[in-house]
Amino acid sequence: MNCERVEELLSAYLDNALALEEWREVSLHLQTCAKCSAMLAEFSRNDALIARLPRVSPDPALRNRIFSSPEFFELTGTFDSSSETYNRRTVPKLPASHSRRDTPGRPQLVAIPGGRSTTPTPSVQSSPSRQSRNSRALRTLFVVLAATIILAIGIGSFVGFNSWRGQSQATNNGAITPPTNLLRSGPLSAGVRFVFLRDGTLWSIVTSSSNKQADRLTPGNVTVATNWVVSPAQAGRLAGDMLAYIDLQKAFVHIIRSDGQQDTIIKQPLLNANIQPASVWDTDSGTTILNSLAWSNDGSMLAFVADPTGSGQTRLYIYSIETGIVQMVPLPAKGSISHPIWSPDGIRVAFELANNGLVSIFDYNTQNHGLLTITNGLDSQAGDTILSLNWSPSLDEPAITWSVGVIGHVHSLWVHHVGVGGAIQPWRLLAGDYVQALYSSDGNNGVGSWLVVTSVLGQAGDLWRIDVVPGSGFVRLTSSKQVSFVQWSIDGMHVDYLAALS
Repeated sequence: MNCERVEELLSAYLDNALALEEWREVSLHLQTCAKCSAMLAEFSRNDALIARLPRVSPDPALRNRIFSSPEFFELTGTFDSSSETYNRRTVPKLPASHSRRDTPGRPQLVAIPGGRSTTPTPSVQSSPSRQSRNSRALRTLFVVLAATIILAIGIGSFVGFNSWRGQSQATNNGAITPPTNLLRSGPLSAGVRFVFLRDGTLWSIVTSSSNKQADRLTPGNVTVATNWVVSPAQAGRLAGDMLAYIDLQKAFVHIIRSDGQQDTIIKQPLLNANIQPASVWDTDSGTTILNSLAWSNDGSMLAFVADPTGSGQTRLYIYSIETGIVQMVPLPAKGSISHPIWSPDGIRVAFELANNGLVSIFDYNTQNHGLLTITNGLDSQAGDTILSLNWSPSLDEPAITWSVGVIGHVHSLWVHHVGVGGAIQPWRLLAGDYVQALYSSDGNNGVGSWLVVTSVLGQAGDLWRIDVVPGSGFVRLTSSKQVSFVQWSIDGMHVDYLAALS
């Protein structure tokens, strides 16, 4: 089965709606194809985002008008309003609403497709062919959000959707775009707001009021890159209230408050002044820079990487919100830094350093400015690299954990405790050949756990869990299965997977 055919079946595969033989063929293809595996992960991300959206229940009359309108059928591509099939069809019902009381203060931002979480992950190059699944997910999202958005922006019909930009620049159809001619003065009102990207501009729309329109967050003279990040939610708040983004035109990092005020340019160039930014973004160093924005957990610091000399070797910088000072992290050797990730206490930053094919992991302490070598090179097979880099959730015994291998073949899992009395050398949790390894700091009731899919004669096997505590051993979660897709629930308490009896 080739990639084109697998791409057509990925939606049904994720929904567990394929015939057994087709399911097996797609599963075998995913084990060896990095592109299709990345596409499946993106599809799952869209589904997770949809599941996290607030649930609403509009007036029944309004709901009937929405789902019987010609615009609805045109956008969703489901029925023709004059067909007998539609006349026999029951009008869909939206989920019941739930109450929510807004926290006083500045607006709180909740990211929807176009941004990402504050924890960076290794980037995966996407393909325009993912559009079919994105379109399907966005159509579902359109149905759920239609009544809310119509009430929120005060119009009686659908507004054509231009695009929500995901991690690729592909254009997707099937959701709602705010008006383009709105002007405002002064800060935005408090409350919980969705923030999203459209045509290089970030927009904000309130979720809990029926008389608010979408507002432009970013100035009209900048073009926002896709991997903008919202600061973590602080105590007593439902979401973050700061946002960081990269201006693609001038190659600077901006920080803006959630009320649309104080758009601050960090005075550290991301690129050499003599280089056109557009010529860099599609390179390896450009991709690394665009994927590097990372907030500390208390929202007081922002980490990012830059190549101001134009050498092709990126350096790590940390910006303090309180002082406005940018600090460059010293390096023990030449190389390029990527994927900074903050410890749970917001004190340490772990990152990768690549030099002439040798990849190492370091930990920088922002309080004493110490630099700790976590691993100097990978104990791995030829061609292996770091697949993911994470922190354990413990504040008393912080630890860094990572996986090594290539997509579809995870060869080892590691952990290194970096607190007082931490080990000198990293501890190898397991070694072998595994189809998949997925980490969650909330896994196993907040212990921090990996989900591992074993490999049997080159095919996916059973699902196991291993905690980041050395010596904890394996816990077998399935028996005599062929597990092909795994994901943690948002709270880390549950595991979703697809499997077939072997």
